[in-house]
Amino acid sequence: MKTSWLILTLIPAPFLFHFFEYGQHIKREEASFLYLGTVIFVIIIGLLSGQIRIRYVILVNVITGLLSMFLAMYFIPDDGWFKPVGRDVAVIIVAVVFLVGQLIVRSFSRPFFVKKES
Repeated sequence: MKTSWLILTLIPAPFLFHFFEYGQHIKREEASFLYLGTVIFVIIIGLLSGQIRIRYVILVNVITGLLSMFLAMYFIPDDGWFKPVGRDVAVIIVAVVFLVGQLIVRSFSRPFFVKKES
């Protein structure tokens, strides 16, 4: 379970979020399942992080946020569509939202993973 948490958390989801959103914007199409996919992803990661120490959850999410920012710098043009904050700040904001969402789900799932002593 810890390995699957680590693998899924290291997916650069904030980058993929903006990459898909920007691609749909260029095609002038609606990003219909983006919100639902994001919520499901955050819930799954939050449930899997129930047994992980919070400092590791934060550390891995910071690494993923930085990785997402670097990927966005190379693969998403900063053409003014990310107004008013810019492309890099938008990716970091989404990474923080992902982290907060995971921590909220983790706080609710944590009691299910705590071993009760008799």
